[in-house]
Amino acid sequence: MGVSSMSPPPLSLQRLHSDETNSKLPILFITTPGADPSAELEEFAKQYAKDFCPSMSFRQIAMGGGQNDDAIRVIQEAAKNGDWVCLKNLHLVISWVPLLEKEIKSLEPHENFRCWLTTEPHAKFPPILLETSLKITYEAPPGVKKNMLRTLESWSQSWFESGSQIRAQVIFLCAHFHAIMQERRTYIPQGWTKFYEFSQSDLQSACETVSLLVNLKPQQPGGAGIDWTTLIGVLELAIYGSRVDNEFDSRLVKEYLAMFFKTDTLDGPRKKSGSVEIPPFDIPHSVSISEFRCRVDQLPDIDNPQSFGMAPNADRSLQRINSTKAITMLRQLATAASSSGGAGGGGQGGNVDIKAWKQTLGPLFSLWENVSKGALSKLRGIEVRAVTPEDPPVVAFVLMDAMEAGKLGDLVGASLGLLQKVIHGSALSTPDVVAEANALMRAEVPRRWTATWPSAPEEPTVFLQGLAKRIEALKGDWVKRVASSRMLDQGVTLSDFLRPDVFLNALRQQTARTLRVSIDSLHLVATFDSGLMGSAMSPLPVHVQSLILEGCAFDSHKMVLSEGQRNSPLVSVLPQLTIAWMDRATHPERVVSSARGAATVSMPIYVGLSREQLVGEVVLQTENSRQRILNGAALFLTESAT
Repeated sequence: MGVSSMSPPPLSLQRLHSDETNSKLPILFITTPGADPSAELEEFAKQYAKDFCPSMSFRQIAMGGGQNDDAIRVIQEAAKNGDWVCLKNLHLVISWVPLLEKEIKSLEPHENFRCWLTTEPHAKFPPILLETSLKITYEAPPGVKKNMLRTLESWSQSWFESGSQIRAQVIFLCAHFHAIMQERRTYIPQGWTKFYEFSQSDLQSACETVSLLVNLKPQQPGGAGIDWTTLIGVLELAIYGSRVDNEFDSRLVKEYLAMFFKTDTLDGPRKKSGSVEIPPFDIPHSVSISEFRCRVDQLPDIDNPQSFGMAPNADRSLQRINSTKAITMLRQLATAASSSGGAGGGGQGGNVDIKAWKQTLGPLFSLWENVSKGALSKLRGIEVRAVTPEDPPVVAFVLMDAMEAGKLGDLVGASLGLLQKVIHGSALSTPDVVAEANALMRAEVPRRWTATWPSAPEEPTVFLQGLAKRIEALKGDWVKRVASSRMLDQGVTLSDFLRPDVFLNALRQQTARTLRVSIDSLHLVATFDSGLMGSAMSPLPVHVQSLILEGCAFDSHKMVLSEGQRNSPLVSVLPQLTIAWMDRATHPERVVSSARGAATVSMPIYVGLSREQLVGEVVLQTENSRQRILNGAALFLTESAT
């Protein structure tokens, strides 16, 4: 058919300006979080003024801070003088946008005038302005190739080729690094634990830093013409790393910086670290932007996540996440549809749609009734004794967690029981009852239920199942263990607790008391071979079972973490892991193993696969520590989202 690619061409502001715009047509960028065209637009405006209209000025105003009158005045002046103006964040001033539209419509502008606007999607955005403007969706392009092509398209040839060869090469490395930082967001929470707004302004700052450093250092062959240490420090501490607030995501930024920005990367041929090639082709020894663009054109349109360090099955993990999101959205839509006929389904104590409540909440009532009459009914006679000053920290924690679980079970049972009475007409509705019912109708857990369970699941069904499991474990098993003198001899499942991080802290406190050392002098040591960690090394070893691994595989023969395969399970259960708090002075290593020559990597432990609640970290042995970091490998207590 003569079509070389199904991918649309990258956005070019120069082509957009010359082919699509005129002075009477406002240009509206509809943006997504983390995608801001203002930096790219500012650079284009400067270049356009330099090449074609030296007298033109460019003004930007960020709306939302009471600048409405100033914005109208600036637009009037710009229309008269033939300048450009950009009003950002119109979604923050929705009620004022109709006035803006009327003002733009009434103008008789200079032919060079351009009005650029940006907004995030908003349900109440005035349709008139949408209909009378040139609309452009602006978001981070999907895939490393498209991302880099957009960046190259936004750079003017004169700017890119104005410096030395090393400047062009390192700026290109910045574009590749930036593309990977943004592309990993596709694989949240495995790529990053959360969404970070790496934007075009970050790349612009990185390029300015490169230009400054190249100018400061005398030119030498290869990559010696730039201070790599300073460049990495600026990118880590002031630009990209400053946006990251998770220590394991920060570690990931550091690894990429170490891989990208070094002399070996520029010398060629292509360097490979594990499964990652940085860059994915030989860097041209040139300043010609067309040569760099030709190399990028050779990349595949669809990324293999393994090419930038993700696990080989990361795309399957993404499909699972997207499926879960779709199911959640469908449930919410179904709930909204079922309750839309109620006169006061969203009210606070007025009329309510009893029929919708009964239909939607019925499965929750049945679930809790079944567990109450089943496993939990056997625990009603078990009393949790009060904590005494003589109790060791771990015993005190277990008793308090068991009491909190029991109280939470009583609270949830009472709330659901009252809701059933309201539905059956034997009790009156109150604002609190309606609020809890509406939360459950939206597939959310009422806030009152989660006050004493910080890492509680967000979906009501998973919440009820998880709570029942913890009540059964704490009151049915752990209370019995407390009565014995050897509570930690058996395996420990951390997901039995409402607050597993507090359990680890209690264990640390009790170990410090036993060893008569300060808490700060202890660190957590782990091993898969419990025989190597006897009481002589630590007085309180704990055998943790049922930990879940995502992002890599486990070699049960070598007892180390290893690279997974495309068809590997998305998650796997680790064998029993023995952990203990030990004195750093007498045992500086954080892993005990008979394996020789293996590297080590610190692995985060999260409550659930959403990676929102961090429990702690352990150091394990692996074939390649950098690869495990790039994989986003982590441990979890449960397979649920939270």
